[in-house]
Amino acid sequence: MDKDNFVMATALQLSGGTKPNKWQLNFGLKLLAQHIKQRQLLGLQVEALLNELREAQQELGK
Repeated sequence: MDKDNFVMATALQLSGGTKPNKWQLNFGLKLLAQHIKQRQLLGLQVEALLNELREAQQELGK
Protein backbone atom coordinates (compact mmCIF):
# COMPACT_ATOMS: atom_id res chain seq x y z
CA MET A 1 0.00 0.00 0.00
CA ASP A 2 1.39 3.38 -0.98
CA LYS A 3 2.03 6.06 1.62
CA ASP A 4 -0.38 8.34 -0.26
CA ASN A 5 -3.22 5.87 0.25
CA PHE A 6 -5.91 7.44 2.47
CA VAL A 7 -5.84 4.50 4.89
CA MET A 8 -2.04 4.55 5.21
CA ALA A 9 -1.93 8.35 5.54
CA THR A 10 -4.52 8.23 8.34
CA ALA A 11 -2.69 5.40 10.13
CA LEU A 12 0.62 7.24 9.85
CA GLN A 13 -0.94 10.34 11.37
CA LEU A 14 -2.32 8.31 14.27
CA SER A 15 1.05 6.64 14.85
CA GLY A 16 2.97 9.91 14.80
CA GLY A 17 4.89 8.94 11.67
CA THR A 18 6.18 5.59 12.93
CA LYS A 19 5.10 2.19 11.63
CA PRO A 20 1.33 2.01 12.23
CA ASN A 21 -0.24 -0.68 14.39
CA LYS A 22 -3.03 -2.90 13.09
CA TRP A 23 -5.71 -0.91 14.96
CA GLN A 24 -4.53 2.31 13.34
CA LEU A 25 -4.79 0.76 9.87
CA ASN A 26 -8.25 -0.61 10.69
CA PHE A 27 -9.35 2.82 11.91
CA GLY A 28 -8.12 4.36 8.64
CA LEU A 29 -10.06 1.72 6.71
CA LYS A 30 -13.29 2.48 8.60
CA LEU A 31 -12.77 6.21 8.17
CA LEU A 32 -12.31 5.83 4.41
CA ALA A 33 -15.45 3.68 4.14
CA GLN A 34 -17.46 6.36 5.97
CA HIS A 35 -15.95 9.07 3.80
CA ILE A 36 -16.99 7.18 0.65
CA LYS A 37 -20.56 6.75 1.93
CA GLN A 38 -20.88 10.47 2.65
CA ARG A 39 -19.53 11.41 -0.79
CA GLN A 40 -21.98 9.00 -2.42
CA LEU A 41 -24.89 10.60 -0.54
CA LEU A 42 -23.78 13.98 -1.88
CA GLY A 43 -23.46 12.62 -5.42
CA LEU A 44 -19.71 13.17 -5.57
CA GLN A 45 -17.23 10.96 -7.43
CA VAL A 46 -15.81 8.08 -5.44
CA GLU A 47 -14.07 5.88 -8.02
CA ALA A 48 -10.51 6.72 -6.96
CA LEU A 49 -11.43 6.32 -3.29
CA LEU A 50 -13.05 2.95 -3.98
CA ASN A 51 -9.81 1.80 -5.61
CA GLU A 52 -7.87 2.89 -2.52
CA LEU A 53 -10.37 1.08 -0.29
CA ARG A 54 -10.00 -2.15 -2.29
CA GLU A 55 -6.22 -1.89 -2.20
CA ALA A 56 -6.20 -1.37 1.56
CA GLN A 57 -8.67 -4.20 2.16
CA GLN A 58 -6.53 -6.60 0.14
CA GLU A 59 -3.41 -5.57 2.01
CA LEU A 60 -5.08 -5.93 5.41
CA GLY A 61 -6.78 -9.19 4.45
CA LYS A 62 -10.34 -7.93 4.84
